[in-house]
Amino acid sequence: MTFSEFYIELQKREGLQPKILVDTWPGNLAEEIIADFLHGVNSQSIKGSLCPIRPGSSNQSIGNQVESFVVPKLIDGLAKFRLEKCSGAGYPDQQLRMGDLLIPLELKATGDWNPNDSNRRVLTSSSEKLRKYFRTPIYHLLCTVLYTAEAGGTRIDAIRLDFLEPDSPVSVRLEVSVNHKLLATGKHKNVTI
Repeated sequence: MTFSEFYIELQKREGLQPKILVDTWPGNLAEEIIADFLHGVNSQSIKGSLCPIRPGSSNQSIGNQVESFVVPKLIDGLAKFRLEKCSGAGYPDQQLRMGDLLIPLELKATGDWNPNDSNRRVLTSSSEKLRKYFRTPIYHLLCTVLYTAEAGGTRIDAIRLDFLEPDSPVSVRLEVSVNHKLLATGKHKNVTI
């Protein structure tokens, strides 16, 4: 399935009239972003910097700590674009702004980049936040911080930018969840012992 097909199907499942939520990157925009990120990484000496990590941190916690370390540096280093938190839960966690243009940006961190790795990196499971904060055209940017674990923290090795397109392949997993309210009001048998 493609990224665009996913959003069409997702909006149908959400009971919404589908609209285009993934647009094709125009001409120079990706190159402008690359140049600005290169400037930000270089001006803030991000590559090679050591991010302190709390002892006993899980992989998810390490990723969050790396994000908390890198994002302020990028905010200070970008010259043409502004990196901002995108409020609310879910995709995207950040947005890249230039004037009125808002680009959804998801930040991930990994210490084991492998082009043959098929482990999932979850991007989105709802269209709500995208529909609420972004207007067409909507370009999607995935920013992955690559790091190496070292004594005393993680060394930031690189930042990878993926400019996702409508035809970018994605993996979709249908999931079901419950909450206390649904369990309490459901017409199924339950017992508390």
